[in-house]
Amino acid sequence: MNQDKRAFLFISPHFDDVVLSCASTLMELVNQGHTCKVLTVFGGCPSVRFQPSKIARQYAAEDLGLFEDEIEGEHLSILVARRLQEDQRAFRHLAGVQVEVLSFPDAIYREYKGQPYYRTEEDLFGIPDKQDEADFLPKIETYLQSCDLARKYTWVFPAVSKHVDHQLLTKAGLRLMSQGYPVLFYSEFPYWQQDNEFSQDGWHQLELRNSVYMPVKRAAVLEYKTQLLGLFGEEAETKISGGGVLSETELFWIQETDTRVWPAFRAISPEPLQT
Repeated sequence: MNQDKRAFLFISPHFDDVVLSCASTLMELVNQGHTCKVLTVFGGCPSVRFQPSKIARQYAAEDLGLFEDEIEGEHLSILVARRLQEDQRAFRHLAGVQVEVLSFPDAIYREYKGQPYYRTEEDLFGIPDKQDEADFLPKIETYLQSCDLARKYTWVFPAVSKHVDHQLLTKAGLRLMSQGYPVLFYSEFPYWQQDNEFSQDGWHQLELRNSVYMPVKRAAVLEYKTQLLGLFGEEAETKISGGGVLSETELFWIQETDTRVWPAFRAISPEPLQT
C-alpha cells in the first residue's frame, strides 16, 4: 500500500452504529484511496436456551411490531437475521467499504448460568457486569489481534455511549492502544447529542462535516427499518428523507501526539478541522 494511504478498521458495536456515526467519513476515506473495513462485533444470535428478559422482550416487540407478551426465543433470532439483512442493504450504498460481522450476542442476549446480565434499560446503560466483562474482553482482544497480525490497520473504536456494549469496546480499544496499536475513537450518533464526554486525557475532538455524502448516508440509514422508530420516533423515514434528524457532523477523538492519523483526516475534510 502507498505509504500515504492507510487502512482503517471501524469497530461497530451493533448493526447501524458506524453508518449512523461515520458514513460520510468512510466514503471520503475510500474515495481518497484509503482502505476501510467495518467490523460489527455484537451480531450474533442468543443461545437456544436463552429466556427473553424484560428488556429483550421490549426491544424485540418494538423492532418487530409485536406485543411484548407475544415474544418468544425464536423471535430474537428472527430479529438478528433481519438486522443483518438491513445491514447488508445499508452497506450496498457505501461502495468500497468492506464489512465483517462477528457472532458475539448483544448485551440483552447474554447470560450466565441461565440468568441475563442485563434485565432493564437501566442495566443496559449502567456499569458492565464484571463477569460479562471478564468473559468478553479477552475474547475480543484476541480476535482483534488476529485480524491485524501485520499491524496494518488504524483502529477506530466507539467512545462516548453509556451502552454496556459500547463501553466494553471502548475498553478494548484502550487495551489495544496500550500494546502499541494505532487507535482513535468516534462519538456515536445519536448518543453524542446528549453526552459527548470522552473520559481520557490527551485527546482532541475533531469535527468533520461533508454535505456531499449526506444523500448516501440518508439512504443507508433508511435501510435499518427495525431501528428507526426506537431511534428517531414516529415518522422517522419522512424526517430523514426530508433532510432532518441525521447530523452532517461526524465526531472523532485523536490523541494529541498522533502524527499518523492527523494528515489523513485533515486531507478528507472539506473545511478546516474543528477541534
